[in-house]
Amino acid sequence: MHARFDTLPDDDTAAGRTARALRERPGDWAHISDHDQKSQAANLAYRIRQGKLRAFRPAGAFEATSRTTDGTSGAVWARYVGTPEAVSPAGLHGPRPSG
Repeated sequence: MHARFDTLPDDDTAAGRTARALRERPGDWAHISDHDQKSQAANLAYRIRQGKLRAFRPAGAFEATSRTTDGTSGAVWARYVGTPEAVSPAGLHGPRPSG
């Protein structure tokens, strides 16, 4: 076993590319996927909001919602809103001492 320190490669999955595109336009809603079942769209939106997908972490950094498109199908819309204050180092441990 060994430890080799290096930078992580980019997440070149579909989710990684989508999350990167959303981060490049913070606050702007984007249509990101279509699904045959509206429950699939709702589930993906939930997983994005909760940070269940690695590309969309930390939880709360992205907003996502689903919309019914034709009775049974669904679409997912998402946007990057930034890192939640609750997970900032100062928010967890208080301000760092100066000096």
